[in-house]
Amino acid sequence: MTDPLTGKELVQKSFEYIDKLTKECSKFLLEEYNRSHRKIPLGNVSKEVAGDIVRWFERRDKNVRIALEPNSITRPQPTQFRMRFKGNTKDADFALDSSVIVFVVPGSEISDATISFPKTLVVIADRNNFVKRRI
Repeated sequence: MTDPLTGKELVQKSFEYIDKLTKECSKFLLEEYNRSHRKIPLGNVSKEVAGDIVRWFERRDKNVRIALEPNSITRPQPTQFRMRFKGNTKDADFALDSSVIVFVVPGSEISDATISFPKTLVVIADRNNFVKRRI
């Protein structure tokens, strides 16, 4: 018989799985944006991309739940947005970080109404943000 996994091993296993999913999510969504030539008003980028990430995880695995952390959206540059998500599996609670950089047509004025196109999307799982789930 095999011994049950320890809490540390369960957290490590969850991290490895979520890390794989984050890479898959980033690749899938960016390809989808490029394929559809999706235009997003600059002021709505963070809300729309965050919603897309949450929906992607809901469709991909019903046992992984994530939600955008309130007040976690930052804008370090006019065309870059960072977001933080809280999530859990049956074994671990975790946080994910996401960054999206958009392309704005050269010569257009940068305002919240400016049309932009997602250029890069990264969703990252950091091992330090995974802890054993409290029941």
